[in-house]
Amino acid sequence: MARLIKISGLPTVLRNLRSANDKIGMGIGRGLKRAGIFLQRESMKIVPVDLGNLKATATTRNVGGIGFRTDIIVSYGSSACDYAIYVHENLEALHGERFNVAYADRIASATTPAQKKKWSKRGPNQQAKFLEKPAREKKSEIIAIITREAKRL
Repeated sequence: MARLIKISGLPTVLRNLRSANDKIGMGIGRGLKRAGIFLQRESMKIVPVDLGNLKATATTRNVGGIGFRTDIIVSYGSSACDYAIYVHENLEALHGERFNVAYADRIASATTPAQKKKWSKRGPNQQAKFLEKPAREKKSEIIAIITREAKRL
């Protein structure tokens, strides 16, 4: 003999689940934005600097969506700085310490402000792949930032 079981409160349970889902989605959106800013900051530590134009173009922005549908882009470059991709991908270019060693005599002999501006020492950690490298190396921290924000209701 079958018994009829009455379930009450199902609409409330479903409403609460939808609410929790929305809050988690918003948390993921916040986490993605924070993770993007973190990646930008880590990248700016190693981006090659000649005159500073490239470094000045670093941006982290939401290009559409909210919550689960958030699209965050971390990028370099603008119309004034079209060489961002070239600098990022050119593994043969001398950056950082390699630049300092190769041009040590010119750096040392620079006397005028224009020469000093052109032949100043570069930070030893500057390198190509300045966006890709921190994204790979800091992957666990990036995921932790997103997870922490998703859990924060």
